Amino acid sequence: MNKHFGTIGSLLFVLILSIAQPVFADEALTERNKNVVRDFYTTVLIGRNVDAAPRFLRPDYIQHNPQVPTGLKGFMDTFRERFAQELPKLPPDYKRELLNVVGDNDMVVVYVRHTWTSKDGQHHQAFGFDMFRVQDGMIAEHWDAD
Repeated sequence: MNKHFGTIGSLLFVLILSIAQPVFADEALTERNKNVVRDFYTTVLIGRNVDAAPRFLRPDYIQHNPQVPTGLKGFMDTFRERFAQELPKLPPDYKRELLNVVGDNDMVVVYVRHTWTSKDGQHHQAFGFDMFRVQDGMIAEHWDAD
């Protein structure tokens, strides 16, 4: 009886491992993809380092925001211009914060808060979401809601 139970136990162990292994791999993939998006967001969008974008975005990057062209070049040209125009106009206390990063395999969502004080002394904040699809360690696609 113990020999029979041992065989069944071994088969169950192998079955559980074969099911669990992809789950562990998915968690590792999710964490890697979250790190790619977190690093992109903090370096390029918060840090305003547009020249770093090729480290994070695929050349064939797909942009679903109609105000930004698809492709790495379109992203870089748009954000270089946007940052150059924004900087002199932004209040001195303007801040963009990455509040949360959540992911599932190749999809990663960031939750962001913008805070500033207007010229009349009023404090303001706005929240937004960005969703990214990561492929082979680089951002392949983007959607947003502000």
